[in-house]
Amino acid sequence: MRTGGNARSKTRATTAPDTGFTLIELLLSITILSVVMLITMSLLNASLGQLRISEARFGQFREVQAAFDTMRLRLAGCEINPFYDYEYKNEDMNSVPIGYKLKSDLHFVTGPVMAGEFPLLISGNHNGHGIFFHGTFGMTNETDWKGLGTLMNSWGYYLEFGDDTSARADFLNSENVPKRYRYRLKELQVPAELMRTYAAKLNAGSSREDIFAWFRDSLQAPENVHTVAENIAAFVVTPLVPADSRNSNGALIGENGLAPTYYYDTRNYQHARTNVAEVTRHRLPPLLRLTLVALDEVSATKLEELNGQNKPDLGVDSLFADATRYNEDIQSLEARLQQMKLNYRVFSTTVRLRNARWINTY
Repeated sequence: MRTGGNARSKTRATTAPDTGFTLIELLLSITILSVVMLITMSLLNASLGQLRISEARFGQFREVQAAFDTMRLRLAGCEINPFYDYEYKNEDMNSVPIGYKLKSDLHFVTGPVMAGEFPLLISGNHNGHGIFFHGTFGMTNETDWKGLGTLMNSWGYYLEFGDDTSARADFLNSENVPKRYRYRLKELQVPAELMRTYAAKLNAGSSREDIFAWFRDSLQAPENVHTVAENIAAFVVTPLVPADSRNSNGALIGENGLAPTYYYDTRNYQHARTNVAEVTRHRLPPLLRLTLVALDEVSATKLEELNGQNKPDLGVDSLFADATRYNEDIQSLEARLQQMKLNYRVFSTTVRLRNARWINTY
């Protein structure tokens, strides 16, 4: 009995272990959590910033795509309305006719606007190419003429660098709001009641200045000119012929054979007595390759900060003079834009002119 009592007296009470955090452990955990949250927030802000830039860039390029599609549709439906009429020796209409020749009262011309042998425009801050033509687009400001979809209009596209004062509300100009200097794709739209092409008597024109007056004069009226896209670095129009086109000797002429310098004029025969001038006489080119090089708004703003109201030099003025070097010139332009760290996108398509009456062999 005594032995059992002694065993009970030797039993010791035990205490529960300490399971809490120390102050140092708590501070260390808070510090690590703060660093993780800071990194997460930084990554989130960067992602949101890139998303906003991407959305803005996509939105702008979407507007350029819409303008590009509109231009393509207009050009596909351009007209020249050729017809056959008497041909007279030495243009003497009082003599006996010697045959028939293709004629037209309209005009189609494309080429460099400020460069080359025959620039389309003689003044202004332009670069790249331009194109001027006619079509039954039904545009009119006369209420009684609305709905007449076959009305003839003068039309055109070209690039211009300048400010935006003519495109914004008057109160913005009066409040000295800073101007935005940009490259812009311009569209010439002449309502049917203001079209003066027929009155210009182009068939009797003695110089290119006389023949080009129908669109040059129309450009002087601000209400005829509209901006269809901003931040367009280059606009290139390449008249093409089918790859199987041959000359009178049966030799292939190549797709650039009728516009080796990008210049195509349906009235060039009035000034140049060449085989090509005669072949293009009142004939639309069967194909047109249209190319737009567009910058995003961030890049355009960067150019404005660097150059102010002066036209930025993107190297376009020295390019696109030889149609056989089109691919090399596009690569050179892209290299130039990449060197300047500008974001861009190239839009290009080939348009078939529905009203072209082309003969593959001439």
